[in-house]
Amino acid sequence: MKQRSLTLRLALLAAAGSAVALVLAGLLFTSLFRQTVERNFDARLEFLLSALIGANLSEDGIQQGAADLVGEPRFSLPLSGWYWQIRAVDSGNVVAASPSLFGDTLPETPLPASGGAVTAMNLTGPDDERLRALERRIVVAGNKAFAVLVAGDADAVAADVARFRRIVTTTLGIFALVLALGAALLIRFGLRPLRDVRAALRRVRLGESASMEGEYPTEIEPLVSDLNALIGSNREIIERSRTHVGNLAHALKTPIAVLQNDAAGAGDLNAQVRAQVTVMQHQIKHHLDRAQIAAQSKVIGVVSPVGPVIDGLARVMRKVHQDRDLTFIVDQTPDLRFRGEKQDLEEMVGNLLDNACKWAKSEIHLTAGTGGQGRTTRLIITIDDDGPGLSDEERGQVLLRGKRIDQSVPGSGLGLSIVDELVRVYGGKFELAASDYGGLSSRLELPLASDQ
Repeated sequence: MKQRSLTLRLALLAAAGSAVALVLAGLLFTSLFRQTVERNFDARLEFLLSALIGANLSEDGIQQGAADLVGEPRFSLPLSGWYWQIRAVDSGNVVAASPSLFGDTLPETPLPASGGAVTAMNLTGPDDERLRALERRIVVAGNKAFAVLVAGDADAVAADVARFRRIVTTTLGIFALVLALGAALLIRFGLRPLRDVRAALRRVRLGESASMEGEYPTEIEPLVSDLNALIGSNREIIERSRTHVGNLAHALKTPIAVLQNDAAGAGDLNAQVRAQVTVMQHQIKHHLDRAQIAAQSKVIGVVSPVGPVIDGLARVMRKVHQDRDLTFIVDQTPDLRFRGEKQDLEEMVGNLLDNACKWAKSEIHLTAGTGGQGRTTRLIITIDDDGPGLSDEERGQVLLRGKRIDQSVPGSGLGLSIVDELVRVYGGKFELAASDYGGLSSRLELPLASDQ
């Protein structure tokens, strides 16, 4: 499923932005350092080249043994990585070389151009090391030209750059961790008002508060005000609906009572009128109750504890059916709360419990807990009896309004249909099945008021 967390989104954006910035900074620092080191290395080579030209060449030609005046002791160490050599331009032969070459010569390269320009190049030394070299053409003794080359160990430059890269990587890595921690704290602190809004909404939803209270930043204050206005408007609409339902019930009560009184006499017509008036009363009561239930189920913040309702109904049923000596076994999870009206919960559980008492032989099992599939947790209430039970066909018929399977047991046949309608209004599920105790198992799945 697509991730919709604002915290995670901000954290990923901050991490990605910081990572890109730090990588670019590391590359830039390393590149600048490499350029600086190479420039300084070339400057030293150029200085040694000038010193070598001044020490070895004169108007009379090459002065052998003057290289010691250059001031670079590594030219005297065999295969030190620092070399110089002088070639005659006309023949291309090496006429003088540093002792560090140990009798060897550097790879042959194109002779530098005339005019005194310095040519830079990369070479492979006699010990297969990488060399950085500068070469310059010098004309002495009238028309004699020589190519003077100085080479230094380029691996030392690469080692310096690699060492600097490791230092930069370690430093920026530590800085990235500190930056990530700071960003996490900043995001957590910055999103705290949104968590406060969520907590305030949860208190309203759980019925602990009538509106969202507290102080919020100016960016969130309009949202909180609109939500409070919506909550208030919802309550006003529900209250007006209840008022209209009551007014309609009162307005219809008197005309129906008059018709019932006028049809009190004998005769087929009066009997038919009385029958129709009774039907009208049932229908009006049914639809008014349903409209009121629908309105109540949409009220924000209406929460009812489950435990007291179940305990109270069990006590009542024990007294009502005490002559049958029924055993009530109640098992419920503590602190369960139904997201809806207490009267509706009593109506649903009471009808099922009363139905179980009518048919049970000796035991009734009532369990209340939580369950459900996916991310939504629901309130699950199950009532089992050890009576005769119902077949698959009968379980489908008893949910029809006014339908009674056995006329020998008192009742109107409305209880289970009322339960079914109430459950539908609350968006729940009502199922009848065979009980493990031999009778009927009634299962309610209703919205749960949780702290999430």
